[in-house]
Amino acid sequence: MKKIVYTLLSVAFISVSAQVNSSPSIVTGIQLKIASPQMTTTDIFNYLNTNLGLSATQKPTVKTAVDQAGAEVTKLNADATKSATEVAAAKTNIVNALIKKLSSGILTGAQSTKLSGLTSTLTSMFSQLK
Repeated sequence: MKKIVYTLLSVAFISVSAQVNSSPSIVTGIQLKIASPQMTTTDIFNYLNTNLGLSATQKPTVKTAVDQAGAEVTKLNADATKSATEVAAAKTNIVNALIKKLSSGILTGAQSTKLSGLTSTLTSMFSQLK
């Protein structure tokens, strides 16, 4: 009985391996997704909306602020004269300015506290903008 189980497992493993190896588009798609994640300002806004529980009156203001920060990051990405260190520092400054702007009167105290905890995630998300 053990021989039959081992034989069936071996055949299953070989057939799955053959299918994966014969389909390079699957592997390429996964590698591209891992190598270059892409983000939009809408994705960032949706993340903030979900995590902060924005009210209907807060949403347009937050969306505008995120779009403006996204435009700054996109402009920064296109600037070939800056080093990688300068770009990273500038992106961090843009995110910090966004957080400060949102925390000063747009968000409630609890939302501002939550937002402060999302700083590193937001910096990473803005770094992945298309």
